[in-house]
Amino acid sequence: MSRRATRLVAATVAMLGLSPAFAPAASAGSPVPSCKEGYFCLFEGPHQTGRVLLAEDAHIATDGFNLRELDDIEPPIFPRSARNPLPNDFGCIVRLNDRPHFAGDEQEVDGFGNHELDGRRVGSLTPDCG
Repeated sequence: MSRRATRLVAATVAMLGLSPAFAPAASAGSPVPSCKEGYFCLFEGPHQTGRVLLAEDAHIATDGFNLRELDDIEPPIFPRSARNPLPNDFGCIVRLNDRPHFAGDEQEVDGFGNHELDGRRVGSLTPDCG
């Protein structure tokens, strides 16, 4: 019986080791990307996952912000999600154009917080308040 019990224990330990609940944190998936507070960030993956493709300091103050325009992002990027630090009471959006110099089709990131994008090319970006 002891040989059978030993095999049962070994099999149980092996199965627990392969279980996601008991897997080491390093194998739990890709690390959470870093987007500093106050930065406008574009991410490679959905739900703010994957590499940070762009991180721009929005220089937010109580009376405004200074997110610089990027008129020719090279190489172009293809983000799937964004994090917008601009407070809603500023009444601003960030326009993401698929071509340099604010040309071509655009996606809008409006409102504070996390946003999903469709993975289209981004060749330029500009904040738009008004």
